[in-house]
Amino acid sequence: MDAAVVALGELPSLLADPARRERFSSLAEQPFLLFDAGEDRALPETSTLAGLAELPCPVIAIRGADAAPAGAAAAALADVVVASAREAQSLIRSIRAHPRAAMVLVQVLRHNARATLADGLLAESLAFATLQGGAEFRAFLAGRATAPALALDREPPVLLAREGDVLEITLNRPQARNAFSTAMRDGLVSGLQLLAADPSLRLARIRGAGACFCSGGDLEEFGLAEDLTAAHAIRSTRNAGRLIADLAPRIECRVHRACIGSGIELPAFAGRIVASADTLFQLPEITLGLIPGAGGTVSITRRIGRQRTAWLALSARRIDAPTALAWGLIDAID
Repeated sequence: MDAAVVALGELPSLLADPARRERFSSLAEQPFLLFDAGEDRALPETSTLAGLAELPCPVIAIRGADAAPAGAAAAALADVVVASAREAQSLIRSIRAHPRAAMVLVQVLRHNARATLADGLLAESLAFATLQGGAEFRAFLAGRATAPALALDREPPVLLAREGDVLEITLNRPQARNAFSTAMRDGLVSGLQLLAADPSLRLARIRGAGACFCSGGDLEEFGLAEDLTAAHAIRSTRNAGRLIADLAPRIECRVHRACIGSGIELPAFAGRIVASADTLFQLPEITLGLIPGAGGTVSITRRIGRQRTAWLALSARRIDAPTALAWGLIDAID
């Protein structure tokens, strides 16, 4: 279904009318606002557009490369900027499929773009818990034929080795494509706590064993949390992302092949990320009715900005290493 494009000059009257605003909501037939920021006309007063950042839905601006500069301020208020209405279609399909996750995502990103690291992680965790109890995530769980059986790791999920003043931390679930399990989280947190406690360690280098760095959260564990408040408490106390952020100048991540979900959310906190040329990056959580929950709404936003983070998370599309380098998501390609 094609979406109607709102003209730039129409925005002030739309935003000033409560009845019209209410039509743009995850609870309405139009769970997004798509507007043309490239019209060749005088820009409405910026104060009349402030409501764009308050709509309870994603706001998408169309602003092509040859667009007039008049719409720049309006586009800056949008959650995502695309070059054409056609380019917006993949985002719109995703939003229509998961309107509430899309709403929560952009609301968290708007908040986290101006929040401290601690406040951003708090907002993300509370929002993640909200969506875990929501209909879209329940639909994902119900769509699985049977709940996957938990597999026991034959080896420690995280390996620690000291080489001089460098701590080598290896994600070690190659048989599961290094899916980020609770056991892996605990092992990573232990390694980071060791780094924090030992000033003689100059650097910790985080790698992944096997075919890829990390394929994201372990889907076999999804839906197992019955007490969502307890799950939030765990994220508040054993947060690998917060530890990586606190120790960022002493942490380097060496990533390869798949970096999905937490597989890029956590490295994005590090002081340096070096990727192999064949690395791919993706935030697929919206397809589960969720948002990034390993700190990505903070870490990735700080690296590439709110609008590109929203595009990654709303589209669930992959980007390659050269694109990630150009955006600032990674620091080097090896």
